[in-house]
Amino acid sequence: MNETELRRAVSDLLALFAGKHDEELLRRRIELGRKLGAAEVSLEQLVTAYRFFFGRWCDELVPVIHILEREMKSFKYGGTSLLLDLGLLLLGYRGEVARQMQMLSEVDVLTGLLSRRKFEEEMQQAIEFARRTKREFSLYWIDIDNFKLVNDVYGYIVGDIVLKVVADFLQESFPDAFAIARIGGNEFGVMLMDTGPAEALAKAQVLCQGIAELKVRPLGEDIFITSSIGVASYPHHGQALADLMLAAEVAQVTAKRKGRNRAQLVDAVDDSTNPTVVHERILLLREALRSEGAIVPFYQPIVDLETGKTLGYEVLARVRKGEKFLSAGLFIEAAEQSGLMKDIGRIVIEQAMREKKSPWAKDRLFFINFSMREVENRETSRFLADLFNRYSIRPEEIVAEITEREAVLDINAVQAFARELTDLGVRLAVDDFGSGFSSFIYLRYFDCYFAKIEGSLVREITRSGRSRMIVENMVKLLQGLSIEVVAEFIENRETAEILRRAGVRYGQGYYLGMPSRSPRSGD
Repeated sequence: MNETELRRAVSDLLALFAGKHDEELLRRRIELGRKLGAAEVSLEQLVTAYRFFFGRWCDELVPVIHILEREMKSFKYGGTSLLLDLGLLLLGYRGEVARQMQMLSEVDVLTGLLSRRKFEEEMQQAIEFARRTKREFSLYWIDIDNFKLVNDVYGYIVGDIVLKVVADFLQESFPDAFAIARIGGNEFGVMLMDTGPAEALAKAQVLCQGIAELKVRPLGEDIFITSSIGVASYPHHGQALADLMLAAEVAQVTAKRKGRNRAQLVDAVDDSTNPTVVHERILLLREALRSEGAIVPFYQPIVDLETGKTLGYEVLARVRKGEKFLSAGLFIEAAEQSGLMKDIGRIVIEQAMREKKSPWAKDRLFFINFSMREVENRETSRFLADLFNRYSIRPEEIVAEITEREAVLDINAVQAFARELTDLGVRLAVDDFGSGFSSFIYLRYFDCYFAKIEGSLVREITRSGRSRMIVENMVKLLQGLSIEVVAEFIENRETAEILRRAGVRYGQGYYLGMPSRSPRSGD
């Protein structure tokens, strides 16, 4: 067949898609089918021809309709698939259609690895096999770091090349793997039988280093890539497919939070990352949000180390469970993962504003912690302003603590938040000062009234000369900027005395006062 005949075949098939079903078109389709059948044209030849001419046709459309490259790529992929499916049916390759559909559902077309659906089927078989034989296996959840940047800078074709290179490297690295799959856009899964947590982590670390050393040169310049790898093992981190997948993904997210380009094992002892425990706590939080009085503020005093007088209270969230109250440390990870932190925070803050008129709170400061998500939300300042008006609160008695638990993604949003709260009259504080570099960025971009020294440094000053020196120099720096210093986690008299001599004016911790629902007095 010549090019003209093949172009007519593609055009006829497109006309069928458009709803044209006249006798002449159908006659040409039947004749084509007979001709190809008589010539014993293979399925591969037909698909190759259709794909080639449909691609040419799409490329010729670009300057005419000014379609975006990304949209044209999607159109090419979808159109080729439709041409393939309908072409096969019209030619009578019904068995081939079924085989092709099964293959596409089990194999990732780009990389040749298993699809996510097939990978999960294989993992379910591995779980049943391991359960019967009392064996263990490990799962990797591999995410290519900053992959969106590769697509944005080099284009989607280069991005596809990177994915193919990583896929080939995984197959070379684990020739005996039980299963290797592409489980997401830039995510891969690997299953290793008879591999426990320690061995799996060691192999994952080697894999992480190997990916970082890959050199991809599709355009003549090296593209360097790294990966974040989550590791979970059966039966240590879960005995059901969903639990294992979640455990590995949580570990991968943790690896990203710790700076990327690393492997992370789910800690089965750490309840904050145990998928089952996190899920249970999310359910508990959802139930608490629906129940009146289940989420309440507790107050921990912040004390003047010279006089013993109470400067104010940090407002802490507590969740009621039966007769007990759960501290924020037990549910904060679940709250952030589930997106419930905003709702919990608003309930606690509003109740604290109502209780600001209590005798024990009169003329005392309320320190309220705001997560980075709340800082970046432009509604937060309006929410506070509304509460101040509604409950007749003096804004200067409120201190907004900006936490460094999450990385600063948008310094402009932080500056806007600080400016809006300062305009309201609210004082600002940097929480966990010294835990990371963001602390110093905050000092550079806006005025702070308080800085709260990170608790682990405070805990170590009685037994670590280095920690003590770090704290003493941090205090000098902050005092030079006219910032009041608060030390957290003061748990004994010796720590309090060292801090007082170092020039720290205010302290907070169990030695100075436990969190309580309603403090008895101001001192």
